[in-house]
Amino acid sequence: MPFYWTLLKVDRAKTTESLKGLKKLPKKSPNPGIKVYYVADVFGEWDNCVWFEADNNTHAMEYVQNTLAKIPGIVHTYTLPTSPIREYYKDW
Repeated sequence: MPFYWTLLKVDRAKTTESLKGLKKLPKKSPNPGIKVYYVADVFGEWDNCVWFEADNNTHAMEYVQNTLAKIPGIVHTYTLPTSPIREYYKDW
């Protein structure tokens, strides 16, 4: 299954709202074929990121568009396909 990083830009006036929305993301998403592994703050041009697994690209993009992009305060998303280093994540 493909893994993805989605970088998020937040409207500074709505930082608290966006953080509340990100904290509510369930690990087992109601979206089909999605499993969230990690949500983090990042520094620089982007504000937050979400690392998740999807069973296909269509489900990944639906998750970004229908869930992540709709969190209050999120103004821009940028999604990158990635893969974990399997030796570190054998138990997944």
